[in-house]
Amino acid sequence: MKYWVSDLAGIATIAPLVQGQWRLTQPTAETLHRTYFDTFDWSVYLTGATLEWRSTALPPVLIWSDLERADDALIQVAPREPAFPADLPPGPVQARLIETTSCRRLLPLMGIHSRIRHFDLSNHHDKTVARLTIEESSFNDPRGGSAGDLRPRLQVVAVRGCAREAAILQEALAGAAGLEPLDSPLLLEALAAAGRRPVDYSSKLDYRLDPTARADRVAQEILLGLLNTLEANLDGARANLDSEFLHDLRVATRRTRAALAQIRGVFPADRVARFREEFAWLQLVTGPIRDLDVYLLDFDTYQRDLPSQLGADLEPLRAFLHSRYQCERDLLVQALASTRFTQLCSDWRAFLEAPVAAATPHGAGPIKDLADRRVWAMAKRVRREGRAIRTDSPPADLHELRKSCKKLRYLIEFFQSLYPKDETRAVIARMKVLLDNLGGYQDLAVQAVHLRAMAQRMRDADQAPTETLLAMGALIGDLLARQQQARAAFDQVFDGFQGKGNRRILRALFRPART
Repeated sequence: MKYWVSDLAGIATIAPLVQGQWRLTQPTAETLHRTYFDTFDWSVYLTGATLEWRSTALPPVLIWSDLERADDALIQVAPREPAFPADLPPGPVQARLIETTSCRRLLPLMGIHSRIRHFDLSNHHDKTVARLTIEESSFNDPRGGSAGDLRPRLQVVAVRGCAREAAILQEALAGAAGLEPLDSPLLLEALAAAGRRPVDYSSKLDYRLDPTARADRVAQEILLGLLNTLEANLDGARANLDSEFLHDLRVATRRTRAALAQIRGVFPADRVARFREEFAWLQLVTGPIRDLDVYLLDFDTYQRDLPSQLGADLEPLRAFLHSRYQCERDLLVQALASTRFTQLCSDWRAFLEAPVAAATPHGAGPIKDLADRRVWAMAKRVRREGRAIRTDSPPADLHELRKSCKKLRYLIEFFQSLYPKDETRAVIARMKVLLDNLGGYQDLAVQAVHLRAMAQRMRDADQAPTETLLAMGALIGDLLARQQQARAAFDQVFDGFQGKGNRRILRALFRPART
């Protein structure tokens, strides 16, 4: 039984209810400071849980609690604030976090300071029948900077074997003035008091579009959402909190470029030409550090895929990657702090928030008509390019197909609210399978080429002993073998995409009505 309490004059709220039937002991008190953590994209909350670090406990502990069943919790010692799950001491919470958060850093979400008083409720035989807790709390929002008090809470927990007394007490409290049934976990109440809501950031596209709305207005809405995502990740990318900030920034940039190229004819071409160039520049300057992120994130896998001795011989490569990483990070921070980038974001937002004044071929038409035409045209292009792939096709042909697949996927994700949910998700799922195959093929080839160049640079700089060069050669061979496996699987994967069932769904969803 949990309640919000409006009157905390001692325990005046509940004393009249228990007088004559039960006796309250003198309270014991404790002070508790809790900091709730989550990743920037709310991965803990999205699993239906909260992560709490109790710094005032001896020793400090980390608690994973189910939002619906807070009493059913995982607990482990954590002497310091959590950061990356892999850096935590081994334990049940660390194991759950590693499977939940991937490579993301845990960030402070909300601080809550509580003064808690505990009472025992005894009958005439001095037997404890229930335990009461009154909790007075204040919150501090580390992200938004706000602070304040929360409503006091009363919790009543019946002692086992005292169900009758608990039922009487619950009936008495149900009609008490100043008590209101509690229906919100403490974290959610604190977030609401701070003017925040859970999952206030997501990199996923989730537009709610009106099929009859003007195409230029919808294009502005889509592009504004992508700009918001890009800017939301700036601070984390600059501070290098984790690699996913830069990744999400780059995905938002890539989607922006795809939207400008594929949702065509809705803006004056001369107005957006400069923005297309500037976002291409942004994609270029953020690329090198992202490549190094991928190498470092995959490094342990590289070592595991080789015989143990060869894996150990790769360590000088790790040191070389780290030495390059800091240099590239400095260049990235300079680019994101440059006048060029600041002006790009400012001018782009002003353009997207202003009315579209000039007439364009498709700007005033309904977005559904334009979406049908663009998705259908790109779907036909993907099928045409995919069917042209032969055993002897050069890698460039598969790379072009991959780019077309990405454009198709982005278009479908932009406009998915205009179409039936289940069928659209099925198409996107098949697109992901095809893109995973093509992406694996391309990425493995690029990594092999880059590693050969690194080996040459390390050799020229006398930074790689012979053993390391041999291990890098073995790694390159392993990458190329996996690339060939991806190539061998392409035909079957593409057949899954162009099968009759998927073609039927594509026609039903996106084929424009004949006029």
